[in-house]
Amino acid sequence: MLTRLAPGISMARFLGGYGDKQTMNHITNETSRLNLAKQYYLHAQVIKVVAEDTSGAFADYRLTVAEGLYRPAPNETLEVGSTNYLMANGQAVVYELIDEEGNNAYEKTFDLAVYMKDNIEFEKMILDYDSYDPAGELNAQIVVIMPKIRHPWVVTYANKIETQFNNYVQSTNELVEILEV
Repeated sequence: MLTRLAPGISMARFLGGYGDKQTMNHITNETSRLNLAKQYYLHAQVIKVVAEDTSGAFADYRLTVAEGLYRPAPNETLEVGSTNYLMANGQAVVYELIDEEGNNAYEKTFDLAVYMKDNIEFEKMILDYDSYDPAGELNAQIVVIMPKIRHPWVVTYANKIETQFNNYVQSTNELVEILEV
């Protein structure tokens, strides 16, 4: 069954990231599946806003889901509020901006984060840089955390922002561009 969240955007886009695809087979409760679809509807709007950007600033790039639905390992207990917990219930998605050659567009990711800050609503957005690549390449991702939707469709946004480098907070309430390691 294909669940469309927006034109051209289905639930499948959020089921894991590249190299780590998931299914929803472990979610057997229909209410849990519906709640997950509601959360991913908010994320589909993020993708839609970027795809429909009329400035042309991101025309040569594509926003991909690097990490979507998190499936806990057997006997794994997720800490409430942790990124994996939020990814397991659809609130958090990790995005990457990819250039025409299929590379992480870390320099343009800052511009995208600024654009997203000004054009979408969210609970929290983290501009996340890291230098963990063995080749020494800088990597940039944007973690978007949406508020939990309360019954029936009540959402309140906090619009918090943060910048991290190698999992250390660099700033809160502002975005910082990191260009070299």
